[in-house]
Amino acid sequence: MTVQNPHPMGEEKRHYWLAKRMATCTGADLQAALDAGEIDHADWAAVVTRCRGCNWVEGCEAWMAEQERGAADVPQACPNAAVFETVLAAQADGSD
Repeated sequence: MTVQNPHPMGEEKRHYWLAKRMATCTGADLQAALDAGEIDHADWAAVVTRCRGCNWVEGCEAWMAEQERGAADVPQACPNAAVFETVLAAQADGSD
């Protein structure tokens, strides 16, 4: 069993904006997903909470700084990768 040392959660506002930037980089339209009922407010809050607990913040910021808007693949290091990929898949299904 691997034991990880806990670390303090990151500042809520900072991680809200990091999650929004990640969505922008990957093209995942979280607001459209919310409006369409694909995610709800609890899902959105969970995205921010997972981001707040992430150890990859510096790597995330550096990665996002090098991406073109909407063109990046979701990095698997992101604790919200599954959410962004689900939103992207729903967007792709809706654009057919």
